[in-house]
Amino acid sequence: MIDSVVNVSNVSKVYGSKGENQFQALEEVSFSMQEGEFIGIMGASGSGKTTLLNTISTLDNVSGGQIEIAGTTITEMKEQDLADFRARKLGFIFQDFNLLESMTVYENIALPLFLQKMGGRNVQERVDQVADILDIKDILSKYPAIISGGQKQRTAAARALVHNPSIILADEPTGALDSSNAASLLETLQNLNEEHQVSIMMVTHDAYSASYCERILFLEDGQLYKQINKNGTREEFFKNILDEQAEAGRKKL
Repeated sequence: MIDSVVNVSNVSKVYGSKGENQFQALEEVSFSMQEGEFIGIMGASGSGKTTLLNTISTLDNVSGGQIEIAGTTITEMKEQDLADFRARKLGFIFQDFNLLESMTVYENIALPLFLQKMGGRNVQERVDQVADILDIKDILSKYPAIISGGQKQRTAAARALVHNPSIILADEPTGALDSSNAASLLETLQNLNEEHQVSIMMVTHDAYSASYCERILFLEDGQLYKQINKNGTREEFFKNILDEQAEAGRKKL
């Protein structure tokens, strides 16, 4: 039986205090994500997709509802415990890489392990392992300033993976890449998912990027209004996603 790695139950998020102008970013959102699944979150600007990712990543608190990750209810945890949970159980890939320019590629990848006070030999073995998977062993001694955008994003992916997180959370990971590097990164994420059973949740506005996922959650005005599953080829899934985006656009006219 495949276990759920994420359970989101009736999650709402309201910004602003009572008596002031309030904005409801999420409203009663519920879904589950299975271990080893690759899902995408899509929606127009302001739909709530980044807010949803931020609540799941423990970077933002919910106003109501409950989120469980790898068997732990994060919405009931204290901030200090959340920071530790985040460091051990979550991996992050950001649009702008978020690499430390003063550190080598090796040191950037190893950072989550250093923060967990892992020993030197174990760090070396784990960094070498993920660098081999992501085909960046030849740049480990280089600094971010002299590597390509695609190599930077692979470095970020290696850093997200190095501590064996329960889930990788990716926020528009191809946004700063050209089409060739974007395709390469998406193929890498797909390989991590299919060959290494890495659970990945990706926020994207791009149908091409979303077509690499197995399932897409569509948000509108803070509500989860539709889900579609991959059924057939990636090209067919890409067309289905485009059709759904077009239908959503027509409804707004």
